[in-house]
Amino acid sequence: MATGDFNQDGIADIVKAVSPDGEDSGQYFLTVQLGQADGTFRNVPSRHPIGKDPRALVVGDFNGDGKLDVIVGDGSGVLVEFRGDGRGNMIGAGTIATLGSVASIAVGDFNHDGKLDLVVSDFRANSAVIFLGAGAGSFRFAWSFELPRRGTEFRIATADFNGDGTADLVITSEEDNNFEVMIGNGNGTFTHAPELSHLKDPYSYCPS
Repeated sequence: MATGDFNQDGIADIVKAVSPDGEDSGQYFLTVQLGQADGTFRNVPSRHPIGKDPRALVVGDFNGDGKLDVIVGDGSGVLVEFRGDGRGNMIGAGTIATLGSVASIAVGDFNHDGKLDLVVSDFRANSAVIFLGAGAGSFRFAWSFELPRRGTEFRIATADFNGDGTADLVITSEEDNNFEVMIGNGNGTFTHAPELSHLKDPYSYCPS
């Protein structure tokens, strides 16, 4: 689930993955719920298939037309883009890329070109993959780096942690209190920042 103003009326809306039968198996679909002035939401009729295991969903103006778009990542590794028409409708724009899996997606402008970029956590490959926005809603592979520990599903978020005006990354998991900060270099690559990170050996408690 994510939020955004998809019909440009100044009221927050919701976009989410739903299963028509209410089960966790079978085909999921992308659904937009438009916010109303009284705090309720109205469903926009749609049948956009997004796979059988949607794991991450992000919102942004990926093609630069001033209207919010959506990218969904499935556990199978497929990244699918939907472009908003400014009235709350989503139009399928096809597959951006296919990885080993998708556990998390975060959005930011990593190379200061005014286009939104993506970082995707790939559990099966134990890597984070950077896709730079190439204009018109398209993306190109730029770089990847290894995640802290194989066999763990990591989440990634973006923010400017060192105040230099460049988006950085923080990598976390639900298994422990560790987190790793990667400082953005301004060109789509990132450098590990141990002074801002908290990484403890998960086996440090074991007797020798």
